[in-house]
Amino acid sequence: MLEKLTLWIKRRQTPLADLLYRTAKGVQHGNLPDVALPFYRMLYHERTVRRAFFRRLTTFLYYDPLFRSRCESVGPRFHYVQVLGAFPYISGPIRMRFGSDVTMHSRSTFSGSKIFDDPTFTVGDHTYLGPGLTIGVAKEIAIGSHCYIASNVGIFDNDGHPLDPDKRCAHLPPDPEDVHPVEIGDRVWIGEGVLVLKGAHIGEAAVVAARSVVTGIVPPFAVFAGNPAKLVKTLRP
Repeated sequence: MLEKLTLWIKRRQTPLADLLYRTAKGVQHGNLPDVALPFYRMLYHERTVRRAFFRRLTTFLYYDPLFRSRCESVGPRFHYVQVLGAFPYISGPIRMRFGSDVTMHSRSTFSGSKIFDDPTFTVGDHTYLGPGLTIGVAKEIAIGSHCYIASNVGIFDNDGHPLDPDKRCAHLPPDPEDVHPVEIGDRVWIGEGVLVLKGAHIGEAAVVAARSVVTGIVPPFAVFAGNPAKLVKTLRP
C-alpha cells in the first residue's frame, strides 16, 4: 500500500499528488532558518566537549593502561590517542619498548613473527607514531628519538611469507636468513604511506617522502623519495 502511494505521489498526476510531491522535496532539500543556528551552535560545542571528556576518561581508565600492560616497558608521559573506539591489533610474541613522551594512536598493528625468539620493537624518546602504523617484526625494529612517523606507515624486517611457493602453501614463516633488522635514527621524518622494508637503515635527520619504499640505506641528512626510494637532495647538518 505504501509503495503504491509513493508511486502515485511521484507521478504527480493530480493536484493533490503534485502538492505532496513539492512538499516532500521542500522538506528534503530545505534548511532550517538561520535564526535557529545560535541554538545549534551551542549544541555543537556541548557535543564537542562531551565527546572529548568521555573519550579522555575511557582512554585514561581503560584503553591506555590496557595497552601499556601488554608492553615490556613504557616511559613517562606516554600519550595514547584513542581513535573511534579502535584498539591496537597485537599478535605474536613481540616485545615492545617505548621511551618517554611518545605519542601513539590506537589504530595501529603490531605483529611479531615466530622465526626468532623475542622479536623486539623499540621506540626512543619524544617520537610521534601516526595512525595506521603497521609493524611486522621477526627480530628487531628500532626507531630513534625525536622522530615523526606519519599516518599509514608500514615497517617490516621480513617479507611475511617465504619466497618458496611450497613453503607458503605449508604456511611456513620466512627463512631466518631472509630476516634483516630495521633501524631508524634520531630526528627522522617519515611521510604518509611510506613502506620501510627489511634491512633498511635510515640515518639521523633524514626525510623520506610520502608513498616512498625504502629498501636500503638512507644516509644522515638525506631526502629520499620514490619506489624504490632514491636520493633527492642532501640537507645541511
